[in-house]
Amino acid sequence: MEPEEEDYCLVDSAATNSILRDTKYFQTLQKRTENVLTIAGSNGRIIGSGRAVVVLPNDTRIFIDEAFLYPGAERNLLTFKDIRRSGYHITTACESGTEYLNITESEDTQIKVVEKAPGTSSGIYYTKIKPPSEYVAMSTIFKIPESFRIWHERLGHPGLGMMRKIINSSIGHGIKTSQFPKPEDFLCTACAQGKLITKPSYLKVKSESLGFLERIQGDICGPINPLSGPFRYFMVLIDASTKWSHVCLLSTQNHAFPKFIAQIIRLRANFPKNHIKSIRMDNAGEFTSKAFNDYCLALGIDVEHSVPHVHTQNGLAESLIKRIKLIARPLLLKSRLPTSCWGHAVLHAAALIQYRPSAYHSASPHQLARGQQPMISHLRKFGCGVYVPISPPQRTSMGPHRKLGVYVGYETPSIIKYSEPKTGDLFTARYADSIFNEDHFPALGGGLYLKSKKCREIEWNDTGFHSIDPRTKDTELEV
Repeated sequence: MEPEEEDYCLVDSAATNSILRDTKYFQTLQKRTENVLTIAGSNGRIIGSGRAVVVLPNDTRIFIDEAFLYPGAERNLLTFKDIRRSGYHITTACESGTEYLNITESEDTQIKVVEKAPGTSSGIYYTKIKPPSEYVAMSTIFKIPESFRIWHERLGHPGLGMMRKIINSSIGHGIKTSQFPKPEDFLCTACAQGKLITKPSYLKVKSESLGFLERIQGDICGPINPLSGPFRYFMVLIDASTKWSHVCLLSTQNHAFPKFIAQIIRLRANFPKNHIKSIRMDNAGEFTSKAFNDYCLALGIDVEHSVPHVHTQNGLAESLIKRIKLIARPLLLKSRLPTSCWGHAVLHAAALIQYRPSAYHSASPHQLARGQQPMISHLRKFGCGVYVPISPPQRTSMGPHRKLGVYVGYETPSIIKYSEPKTGDLFTARYADSIFNEDHFPALGGGLYLKSKKCREIEWNDTGFHSIDPRTKDTELEV
C-alpha cells in the first residue's frame, strides 16, 4: 500500500483555530456553515468542525480539540495554541543562516527538539502534515458507503440525483441506489471547493421534436490560462436531440474550422442514416467564413447564427461548456495535478458526460446514440496512480516490468491514457495490462517555493512542467 501523502501546513501564532482542508484528519466532524477571517484577509466559509489529529514529519502527533474544515483554504493552518495543548513547547533557533521554529518536549531535565519547521524571510513557518494511519475515514463520519465514494469520484463527482440516474442507466458498476447516503450525510470536499452552482433561468422552449443529429450546436471556450501544453481553447459540439456531444482541444481558434469539418465527416461515416440538417453557432469569425458556409451548403446543411451578444440562443452549447467545467474542476482538485493539466480534465469530463442522462431523458446520450446501455466498469479515478508495462527495449530480465504513471482518462474502454510523472508527457497503454491504485494520486514533479514578502504565502511551483506532450497533435486528444 502506498504511504499517505503529506500536505504542507503553515504554523501561525496569531490564529485562533487550526484550519484543515481535508476530512482525512478528523476523528469527529460536525457540519456547520460559518464565515472565518483567513490569513489572506478575506472571509472564508467553513463547512464543518471537530476533533482532529495531524502527524508531523518526525511522527509527532498534534491533537486539535476543534479544527475547522475549510476545503477552499489555500493551505492548512496549525496554531501555536494547539501545539501547546498537545504538551509541546515552541522556540526559535537559527542554523546556518536559516531560522527554524523548534517544537520541543521535556524529558526529565533535558529539552529535546522533536520537530523543526523552517522559516522564511517574511516570518512564515511551514511544515508537512499527514493523517494518522488509523484516522476515521470520511465514509464513516458521513455514513457514505465505500462503493458509493469510489464511483462518485470515478464518474466525475456528480450530485446525488445525477448519480442515481447514471447508475440506473448503465451497467458494470455493481452498486445499488439503495446504498446511497442521505443528502444530509453526503460531503465531498472536492465538490464543495470546485462547484458553484447557480439556478438556471426558465426554459423558453420546453420540447422539440428533433431527430438524432438534425441540429448540432457548437461553441468555443477560451482563452484559458495557464496553457495546457500547447492548448488554450476547447470546442464543444452537441446534438439538440440526444445531447450527444464532442469535445476537442485547440491551440488557436483558427483550428476550429478544420476540426469541425473533420467531425462532420466522422459523423456522416458513423451514422449514415442520420443526416445533419442544421448547425447553430455563434457569430465568431471562424464560423462565419465563406469557406465554412460553402462547405455546409454543398452538404445541404443550413447554418444558423445567433443574434450578436445574445448568448442564450446558443444556450445548449453554453450549458455544455458550463457542465464540463463543473466536472473538470473537482477532478483536478481531487488529484495532485497542476492547473495546467486542465486539458486532460476537460477531455475526461467530456467522456463522463456521455454517461449522464439529461433532464429530458432517462437514458444517457451514449445509450440514445448507440442503442445500448453503456458499460462503465473501465472507469477509474482521474489522476490516480497506474502501473503500466515498460516497453521491452527499456526493461531488463531482473528489473521492474512496470512503471508508475498518472491516469488521465481513456481513448477506448480497452486503452487508457496516462501521463509520465517526471516529464508530463502523454502515453497510452492497454487497460488489461495496467494495475490501478485509486488511493494514491501522484504529482507531476514540482516542489515548494516561496513568493515575495508582499504575498506572505507558500505556493506550489507547477511551472516548467508540460501536462501534455507538445509533440502530440490536436487530433490525438479528442473525445
